[in-house]
Amino acid sequence: MLTLNNGSWSFKEYEQYVREGVNRQYSYTFIKSYPTSSMYAEAYQRKQQEQIKKEEPQNWSGTGFALKNGFIITNYHVIEDASSINIWGVGGNFSSGIKASVVGSDKYNDLALLKISGTISPDFNSIPYGFKSKIADVGEDVYVLGYPLTATMGEEVKLTNGIISAKTGFDGDVTQYQISVPVQPGNSGGPLIDYRGNVIGVICAKHKGAENVSYAVKTSQLRNLIESVSDLSIMNTTNMLQGKSLKDQVKLVNKYVYIIKCSK
Repeated sequence: MLTLNNGSWSFKEYEQYVREGVNRQYSYTFIKSYPTSSMYAEAYQRKQQEQIKKEEPQNWSGTGFALKNGFIITNYHVIEDASSINIWGVGGNFSSGIKASVVGSDKYNDLALLKISGTISPDFNSIPYGFKSKIADVGEDVYVLGYPLTATMGEEVKLTNGIISAKTGFDGDVTQYQISVPVQPGNSGGPLIDYRGNVIGVICAKHKGAENVSYAVKTSQLRNLIESVSDLSIMNTTNMLQGKSLKDQVKLVNKYVYIIKCSK
């Protein structure tokens, strides 16, 4: 009879000696030593990890927008873990990208400052929007430009608009605004602009548990990041959008809002 007990195989043999009227029993134990049970567990865990790795995206995209001198702002989570970062749309070119590198980041406030490689496009010298650090009022009209869900929505810049819903963000975060502007994956890193043509924030998240509830990091946090790694002169101070209609503003601004394509 062969039985398994705690990883060991036991074999018992019975012999009957009729003439002597005696039953004799022999017991043998065989231990299965290779592969061990721990090796099976490790192999299973490895297989699970490989499956998770296969499911992780190797290519993704977000949005960014221009500062002066070839600098671009986006979210930290857009470029996190990226081994390659390319900017698409500079000078209206969506057929190829320009390499960029991270020159500064603020993980806590979800901001990253990039710098393009090579020759700087003349566009960076004529940025139309200004930057406003003063806190915006609740109810103020705002809009967002970005590149959400490019795989299905295409690579044309998308406009959404709404209002400032609250001066604080998720869980009362004072570094953010809550806004009613609908955003989707891919909008991250895009500019939040008031109707006077000032950038007042950087889109960073949406609330999954509510409709049309999104968040933007205030420009005061952007200023802090820039001051720590560069010079505030890269933030444009001239606003060429003041007094223009939303339609006319968008025509000017969309030239400075880019797709950030990342891979690893």
